[in-house]
Amino acid sequence: MRWRLFGQKRTRMSKAFTIIVFTVLTAIFSVSCSRNSDVLVTEVGVSPPSRRSAKTSKAEKFYLQGQAQHVKGNSQAAIASYTKAISLNLEYGAAYRSRGLARFDTGDKQGAIADYNQALRINANDAEAYNNRGNARASLGDNKTAIEDYNEAIRLASNYAEAYNNRGNARAAQGDRKGAIDDYSQAIRLTPNYAIAYNNRGNARAANGDPQGAIADYNEAIRLNPNFAPAYNNRGNARAVNGDKAGALKDLQQAAAIFQRQDNKDLYQQVMNNIQELK
Repeated sequence: MRWRLFGQKRTRMSKAFTIIVFTVLTAIFSVSCSRNSDVLVTEVGVSPPSRRSAKTSKAEKFYLQGQAQHVKGNSQAAIASYTKAISLNLEYGAAYRSRGLARFDTGDKQGAIADYNQALRINANDAEAYNNRGNARASLGDNKTAIEDYNEAIRLASNYAEAYNNRGNARAAQGDRKGAIDDYSQAIRLTPNYAIAYNNRGNARAANGDPQGAIADYNEAIRLNPNFAPAYNNRGNARAVNGDKAGALKDLQQAAAIFQRQDNKDLYQQVMNNIQELK
């Protein structure tokens, strides 16, 4: 029986099952770069607009306008606003970094990398730019270079839980399951309510032949975020591997219901296909 799940890499768990786990990166605001299940899904950070004085420069006004547009999901408008901010201040590192996030969201990963490069030219100590460039490189399959970026982000900000989580994703993609588990564990130590890191560590443990450890992590991810559909989906697969067909079916049905409420037709259909296979 083959299971079609979501995301990054097919991992052999037993002779009976081939599982593709849904692995996510993390930051503040969730924006998916693609609905194609073969593309790495990531969450990219967009800081909410902050209050500024009446003396805020014109460039800063365009920058804040771009942030507000990106938060609302209008990435193209955000790119235009960030571009105007940059045209008024060519050394505006934060605007380059934010435009990189918006470009990544539209699927322009090379454009995003070019913007992160500019942000790092202006400020070589910008840990967030290293982390985000790592995300873009990982989404292009360049996990080796992505890990170098995450390493630099962690060197600059040792408590950067997101960078540990993201490096764990890249290590998992390279087959370094122990390194991935170590990174997810460190992310969880730094941020104990990090549901995504629990989910990702569960994926790594499942791939490492530890379905019970995986289920424990998925349990915690669901406790922290009861609407985390991928964790239900992944726990369902781990339960199926563990011989718990009833528990697996219940989890897959819950994942399908959440994806349906979210109007995510692609992932809903994939879970429904899994349910039919399980039956």
